[in-house]
Amino acid sequence: MRKLTASIPARFAILSFALFFAFSLIARIVLAISAHSELGFNGSLLGAFAVGLLYDLAAGVFAAIPWLLLGIILPSRLSRKTWAQWLLAALAVLYTGMLVFITTAEWFFWDEFGARFNFIAVDYLIWTQEVWGNISESYPMGLIMPAIALTAVAIVWGMRRAGLFGFLDERATTCLRHRASGLAVLLTVPFLTNRLVSQSYIPAFGNQYDTEIAKNGCWAFFAAFKQMELDYKRWYLEGDENEMLESARQLLVTENEKPASGAADDLSRTISKPGKENEWNVVLICMESLSADFMSYSGGSGSLTPNLDRLRENSVFFENLYATGTRTVRGMEALTLNLPPTPGQAIIYRPQGTDLKTTFGPFLDRGYDCGFFYGGDGRFDFMNRYFSTAGCRIMDSNAWEEKDTTFKTSWGACDEDLFNKAIAEADKDHAEGKPFHFFCMTTSNHRPYEFPAGRIDLTPADRRSGAVKYADWALGDFIEKASGKPWFAKTLFVIVSDHCASSAGKQDIDVTKYRIPGMIYNPALVQAQKISKLSSQIDIMPTVFGLLNWNYTTLSFGHDYLSAAATSLPERSFVSNYQKIAMITPDSMTILKPNKKHSSYNCLLATGELTPMGNREKAAALLRETIVWYQGASWLFGSGKLKR
Repeated sequence: MRKLTASIPARFAILSFALFFAFSLIARIVLAISAHSELGFNGSLLGAFAVGLLYDLAAGVFAAIPWLLLGIILPSRLSRKTWAQWLLAALAVLYTGMLVFITTAEWFFWDEFGARFNFIAVDYLIWTQEVWGNISESYPMGLIMPAIALTAVAIVWGMRRAGLFGFLDERATTCLRHRASGLAVLLTVPFLTNRLVSQSYIPAFGNQYDTEIAKNGCWAFFAAFKQMELDYKRWYLEGDENEMLESARQLLVTENEKPASGAADDLSRTISKPGKENEWNVVLICMESLSADFMSYSGGSGSLTPNLDRLRENSVFFENLYATGTRTVRGMEALTLNLPPTPGQAIIYRPQGTDLKTTFGPFLDRGYDCGFFYGGDGRFDFMNRYFSTAGCRIMDSNAWEEKDTTFKTSWGACDEDLFNKAIAEADKDHAEGKPFHFFCMTTSNHRPYEFPAGRIDLTPADRRSGAVKYADWALGDFIEKASGKPWFAKTLFVIVSDHCASSAGKQDIDVTKYRIPGMIYNPALVQAQKISKLSSQIDIMPTVFGLLNWNYTTLSFGHDYLSAAATSLPERSFVSNYQKIAMITPDSMTILKPNKKHSSYNCLLATGELTPMGNREKAAALLRETIVWYQGASWLFGSGKLKR
């Protein structure tokens, strides 16, 4: 085959671009095959591939920049040296290896999340210690990495043999004209590409999987990195600010929850309760990835969650509860700020997410010891920063003694170690006569799904099932141990999941992937009952405060579902997936999307089935209410009103 005779900069740029484009196309085909059961092989999928090619071209432009720059600055005489050609070959192998690695990583990411790279992938790059440990324990990286390297070497060798990767020969030159033209391309083409192509331009396909297929993994990654926060006023439907705030005030007011002032820009409420306040301890247990489907009340066999099912029968149980998002920090945000999820990353993750008015405030005002307990490194996802500036003691693994950890994975100590640490700290507080409120975040129900042997009749080889059953066992063991403590008689145990085990679905937002269990337990203090109304994570702690019979002022958008006014509360919950934020009612879903878009659906909560809402009057009313909730929450955070 005849060798290329183009200039060195052009040759470098063309070959690197072609490699990137080829791998991007291969990745899209492989992911489409992987999701074949979810895709509709029709015009929508063809459109997704057509759009995807555009984004592959755009991303390929940026992938070729380093090679174009190398070709511009590399002297022709030096480039013909044998050692220089070997060095360039090594760089080619490294570049190709990166493309193979990215394609492989995309497959694994798709396998777990059903999506191209997004905010989660950005987090994974930042938090390398935990994530690499998790990956190495979940997959045979000792085989995968050498295979990637050998594949890269084979590809470069094959291209060289075919005459496509003969970097340099006597005809390959880089004169001043070539360097100037290469520099002009370097300065203009990437700039124009960045200005003309945006991920937000991807059309809304009928199947969400088609939308994901249309993306380019690398482009999607950097788009997610740039859009860590989404400004509500710029990207989402909004109403007149004063009207929206007034509507929010009206929606929040109930019989016992009155505006704290008459100021138009004050969304705080005063919660008034008759009678004596209860000085009970509160231990909130946030269970990692515990979907409602694992439990018997939502269709599970009960074999994986016997302790949770038993506790449910003796608790105030939220039977129709929905998580606000798909990440742990989003669940933490809902449980401590009691606000609908603002678009973009969770507030906990953002630089401004410090020194905020949280649910710890009323406890701190009453002299409680507040603590955040976590078996891993709480610096992950900025959890320590958030909880410490909210007034909590940080009791992550860095504050533990070596003897406190008996079994650990890359994500941290096993759940039983976490609970044993919480019991030890509760004993200390009780001995000092100090009430306490602990927030305990579990980790065992997470990849790599490893746990101590001999606890249950399953092993880590059972993957998720084993992890769920162990997490249930550890919780049951904790309650049993706590029941023998003198402080148990005055302690409420709040058990709730952070999010579901998976979130991917065919719809814009698959509501079936957001249903979680939530309960408030202590038979000596609260009467067992079911709360069947549609409710949200943001309603958990307001209900706890109601049981405590406390008077306090709050900016919470959640409500006490056991109050006298609960029967008249509108049924609504809030769900999100970073860019799309939605309000659901028992029969509808209203979604707000970037670029001022929205969708209104009739929704069957049991199946997640969505059909366009034909009742325009109802759709308009629900849309306005959805805007009120989300614009109000975004305004509250952006205005600084949430600061302590």
